Amino acid sequence: NTTLASTYTVSFYGTGTITFSGTHTGSLVGTSLTDRVSATFTATAGTLTSTVIGTVTKGQLENLNFASSYIPTSGASNTRNRDLATDSGNATLINSTEGVLYAEIAALADGITQNRISLSYDNVNLVRIAITNSQISFAVYNNGAYQANGNYIVSNITDFNKVAVKYKENDFALWVNGTEAVTDTSGLTSFAGPLDHLNFSNANGSNQFFKGKTKAVAVYKEALTDAELTALTTI
Repeated sequence: NTTLASTYTVSFYGTGTITFSGTHTGSLVGTSLTDRVSATFTATAGTLTSTVIGTVTKGQLENLNFASSYIPTSGASNTRNRDLATDSGNATLINSTEGVLYAEIAALADGITQNRISLSYDNVNLVRIAITNSQISFAVYNNGAYQANGNYIVSNITDFNKVAVKYKENDFALWVNGTEAVTDTSGLTSFAGPLDHLNFSNANGSNQFFKGKTKAVAVYKEALTDAELTALTTI
């Protein structure tokens, strides 16, 4: 492989070993046929040689500081297209007065900024979840003005966390892994239009795309009770 003076991540499944020489020296040892191992390193410009011993499947080398999901390439370099969700909401399924935005998510790596999922009418009327810098945060905008916001530090942002944002006039809360992490009792939900878009981005697929792993995303049409939110978000 030809490398730049840049950061790379190698990953694979199996019990074998990949040993590197050339622009990087080191090795990665597998643990199981069903477990994926990965290692991130900084290479110099030139040729990277990979020597494989034992069972190594779905091997992948990426010019990233984290391992993305496996891309079948049939032996050639390939570029992943961004996952898109279309027709992912409408006014009959989403309550713009009160509700809950829920997601079970993990970051690909700590420090990825603007990593967001949102319900929105436009860029200034929205309910948002974000994960970055070891914390999970939420924000509610009404006509461009903050109505509620806050953040919660988690032990590992790359682990899956169950997150729920409750929004209702003068009754907002962020729940993380069975805990009511943040509350806000002052704010309006008189949005300029219906929150009829569910986005893996800041709003309407416009910017600040979500770069992570997702097990579930759901929208509830009413502000759930504390008992319901505890059950929903408990790991």
